[in-house]
Amino acid sequence: MSGDQPTPFDTLIDYEHSEDLGIQAVGDHQVMNQITELNFDIDKKPIGDLLTSWKFNVPEYQRLFSWQKKQHRQIWSELQEFIDSDLVTGQDNVSDVFFGSMYFAVTDEGSTLEVIDGQQRLTSVYILLRVILEKLEDLIDSGNIEANQVETLCHNSKSQIEEILYRWDALQGQKATLQLNKHDNEFFDALIIGDKARLMYLTSDDREYIDGRRGEATQISSLINTLDIDQKLVEQFDIDDNRLDQYIPIYDSNENLIEAYTFYKRKVQQLSSESTPADNQAIALINLNNYIQRSYYIGRFEIREAEPDFRMRIFEILNDRGLELTKIDRIRANVVNAFFDEDDRDVYIGKWEDIVVAFGTDSSKIEDYLAVYLSIIEEEVTSTGEAGSELINAFSTRNLESDVNPRFKNLSKARTFLDKAKELISYYQDITNPKLDSNELDISQEYRERCQEVLVRLDDLGTSQWYPLILAAYHYSVTEPAGDEEKFYQLLETTEKLNFRRLILDANPNVFENIFVEGAHRFYESVDTDGVDPYRKTREFMVNRVQTNASQMFSDGFIDVMTQAHSWNSTYAKLLFGKASNQKFREQVGGVNRELDMSQIHLEHILPQNFIHDIDDPIWPLEFFKTATEETEIAKEVEEYIKLAQQDSNQLDEEKKQRKEEIETFVTQRFVEDVGNFLLLRDRNNISASDRPLAEKLVEYYSNPDDFRDIHVNRYFTSANDGFDDDKLQQLLAQAAEVQQRTLDEIDEELTTYFNGFWNYENMKERRVDILEDLLDVLSFEEIDDEFGLESDRTSVRAEIREQTDREFEKRLSMRSL
Repeated sequence: MSGDQPTPFDTLIDYEHSEDLGIQAVGDHQVMNQITELNFDIDKKPIGDLLTSWKFNVPEYQRLFSWQKKQHRQIWSELQEFIDSDLVTGQDNVSDVFFGSMYFAVTDEGSTLEVIDGQQRLTSVYILLRVILEKLEDLIDSGNIEANQVETLCHNSKSQIEEILYRWDALQGQKATLQLNKHDNEFFDALIIGDKARLMYLTSDDREYIDGRRGEATQISSLINTLDIDQKLVEQFDIDDNRLDQYIPIYDSNENLIEAYTFYKRKVQQLSSESTPADNQAIALINLNNYIQRSYYIGRFEIREAEPDFRMRIFEILNDRGLELTKIDRIRANVVNAFFDEDDRDVYIGKWEDIVVAFGTDSSKIEDYLAVYLSIIEEEVTSTGEAGSELINAFSTRNLESDVNPRFKNLSKARTFLDKAKELISYYQDITNPKLDSNELDISQEYRERCQEVLVRLDDLGTSQWYPLILAAYHYSVTEPAGDEEKFYQLLETTEKLNFRRLILDANPNVFENIFVEGAHRFYESVDTDGVDPYRKTREFMVNRVQTNASQMFSDGFIDVMTQAHSWNSTYAKLLFGKASNQKFREQVGGVNRELDMSQIHLEHILPQNFIHDIDDPIWPLEFFKTATEETEIAKEVEEYIKLAQQDSNQLDEEKKQRKEEIETFVTQRFVEDVGNFLLLRDRNNISASDRPLAEKLVEYYSNPDDFRDIHVNRYFTSANDGFDDDKLQQLLAQAAEVQQRTLDEIDEELTTYFNGFWNYENMKERRVDILEDLLDVLSFEEIDDEFGLESDRTSVRAEIREQTDREFEKRLSMRSL
């Protein structure tokens, strides 16, 4: 904008061509290049004419509101050109806008149009007009407008926007003239009507409170802040603080509406702040409102007396351009179409909507669930990936080029299909949402916590291929008289062990590509076979199938993999250590239940990840590799590393930098990240200075002795290990307490020297044998008789593990693998 030219902030654009408004004005034809009006021959008209003449209804088959910031930026970029323009007569510095075509169906109610295409744009315009209205109201209420003519224009614009946005319903009061899809409409109504309606929506007694750990959960107080609801109004409502702290479901489409509102509110606020005088702000807002309504042209198409199926076909064709329809949008259209003229229409469309709501309207989550569901019930499907690609075909009303049965071709099948899909949702959520309390599982207390423990670990492992089988078995176990919770837990454990083994082996996930879907099918087949235990039959099938495809995951092959493994994944190690420790807790009959809550557990590296804490006194590498007494190759390399680390890194040439990095990486991968170097700490033992010498770390480990000592995998650092001097430990802890109380200057040097030298590679080898034996115990399959020989000859198995570990460490100490 030029400083001395008329602008939208000081000059009113007069679309009515009035003779004298009493303020600076210019006719729209004088400053605007009317490209759209003069060059398009379709039934075009300003969007304002459409908005003032009709009410609008978005039909059930439509997608939810899905526009995001990208689309709103595109709209605002065109408005910004107008805002920045100079209104010089004859220069056409700003043009009108073709806002695209919109398709409507005329409904039986003569004043309402059904929106076939254009919902996203209409909704965005409504929200933008609501934001402009709020700012106009603020200016009027402020009393700062000086010119009477401007104030009158403000009131006129305010009234005109209100006529567009609102209608009066005799039963429900004020409502928006645009009615959105069922999931968006109540929230959208409140958003458009204003602060009071928004607050009533958020705090209504009818509002569902949900667990704050659920993905769609949002705290009421947070929403009040986001929507900038007047705090005075909140105080007038006298809402209990406990209610404000509650969580309610705000679905993805609701989030999109909020994002649109906050985006336009921020932009309009920036616009208003550009000119300080209230009169200028008012004129800018009036111009912006008029520009949107009078210079944004649409091509309007009407469909009359057409069957619903025809309308939906047009909807799909039109939406193949622009923002592509999701699978869920298309499925919704098919569901509505199939039941449109049926007596139970509301029931089955309602069941579909219940599925949508259960996943917070998140299309990707709905699609994931439906893929798992279809993979269970459709015998032609062999994987969840294949099921996902066949969803449209499964919900189709006609035969397509697919082996999947189109359930909606026959309404009886469609009803059964939807009934089952809705029924399984809660069971699916039980097994896939580990954040929920174990009490959510619909099984007896005896197995509830054990099952939840396994489900949490499977989730932490980042696996999901097991969903079909476990969903089928869980639902059967809970709902059928022949269901067996103990056998379900055994099936769950077998599933977990298979996943652990694959991840430890780093095997291709394709090993499991079909096994869990086929397992679900075989489970159902076995259920219908007299005298067959479906749980055991399915477990045996899975173990045998994987053993055929990946023999190295079993027996001696797996022992070889475990003993040779290095660079252990810390997540897998933590979960395996937790599984082994909890199993020991359960074996302690009559003992206090101290099972580990893995969300509160930390995996500790004994030899620290930063293994040189003090460059001037590098205790860890010197003691761990016994550099003073042994002449191994790695001891020499570690001494070289220390010398390089003590030099200024900027003074090292590239060859020395590379050598330093190679040694550090080797030590980290072969020793620091080895399975024998891990401990488990409860959060209260989780020390911040874990890279300090062992004498200092032990004091922290034992800050709560029972918490540390009772964890089975930590036993090497307790009196359970004959090689660990417990008497010296007690002296260390006593002297550390005295130092803390300042009754002793420092801990006896003999004690610190003993413990700082205790954890070396030889002791790590010894402990490694114990740990690997523990892990083989918890990963062995009942389906294979004495798979590792631990039941018949544990001593020989342990000797084999020790021998292989010795060979592995010989390679590491010689650095042959560097």
